[in-house]
Amino acid sequence: MRKVYRYGFDPSHRLDPTSLYSTLRSEEPVARVTLPHGEDGWLITRHESVKIVLKDPRFSRAAVVAAGERIPRTPEFVPGINPMAAVDPPDLGRQRRLLSGAFTRFAAEQRRPRARQIADELIGEMVATGPPLDLIAAFALPFQALIMGEIVGVPRSEIFQFREWARPNATRGTYTPQERAAALARMDEYVSSLIARKREQPGDDLLSTIVLSHLDRQQVTEKEAVDFTVSMLVNDTVANQLGSCCYLLLTHPEQLSWLRANMHRVPDAVEELLRFAPLAPDIPGGGQGQVRMAMADVELDGVCIRAGEFVLPSITSANRDERVFVDADKLDLSRTSNPHIAFSHGPHHCPGDKLSRMEMQVTVDRLLTRFPNLALAVSVDEVPWKQGMSSRGPKALPLTW
Repeated sequence: MRKVYRYGFDPSHRLDPTSLYSTLRSEEPVARVTLPHGEDGWLITRHESVKIVLKDPRFSRAAVVAAGERIPRTPEFVPGINPMAAVDPPDLGRQRRLLSGAFTRFAAEQRRPRARQIADELIGEMVATGPPLDLIAAFALPFQALIMGEIVGVPRSEIFQFREWARPNATRGTYTPQERAAALARMDEYVSSLIARKREQPGDDLLSTIVLSHLDRQQVTEKEAVDFTVSMLVNDTVANQLGSCCYLLLTHPEQLSWLRANMHRVPDAVEELLRFAPLAPDIPGGGQGQVRMAMADVELDGVCIRAGEFVLPSITSANRDERVFVDADKLDLSRTSNPHIAFSHGPHHCPGDKLSRMEMQVTVDRLLTRFPNLALAVSVDEVPWKQGMSSRGPKALPLTW
């Protein structure tokens, strides 16, 4: 009889994936798992098979969203879904066209000087305040918020107020469902009013483009435009990864020394940090939004997955697959062959990956340049980590310099 694993496993220690992933990749790469809520599913752990699930049209995201209470998940409530994570092609292509031009490699590079300016402004405020200081609150969160606010077209005076409204839905377990619903309604109301302003006074920003080029031409509904905009403004992915990556640098002194001596390799270092730092804990509840439903019988790694069954591809496990990465469990900032899938794969590959990479490269460069003696202000064991969240990362990262 096939063993059924209770998915969620033991809480991961900081950024270390559970050792069970390694065992499963070797012995049972398609494993049956059960979760506290929803139906059972299949956990996929090998790099190549995870990519197949994420790319093959026989595995559907839209069918997962339509399943409602059946979705395998850790929290009792069915989590909110990013609009682009809720549909399959061809409808996905229609939504992704909203981003046309805003998140290309060229657009990201055009924003690099402004990102450096924002980073230096925030670092200047850190220097003026003096150590010790929490990197997450003082830099990572405002850095991402300010850049995304400028891209979308939210006035600087309003972006931090919006982020406060997002708090109930960013801190699971602290607020009631009614409080979360009220917060979502407040954010929707704000974005609706912002759309009205963009109609009257359009600017050189993404929301103005959405309104004039897509919404008013009835290529998207206003609800889609609102949901899409809210999802961009509340996303903390880059801030979480900045915290995790800085933690890795400061807890791997030999790697940090190598990078300081080879600052031209920052882009390679960022790719390795992305591979090594798992973005989401192994609790699908939204998480990376990767859960799929098989729409036909499909064989993977010798196991027949039946139509209608849920499939949970683990990006965390895939990025530590020893079949693909030499010394997969070792952080190696000089790694050059690095086909990680930290930004997912296939149709749902993160459309903001170029922007995120640029933001992380700028952050690493500016922090290491401005703070030659950067260090943790507390012991490793005293760094607090987020719990019960859909993204992994330090809750706070106290630094000194």
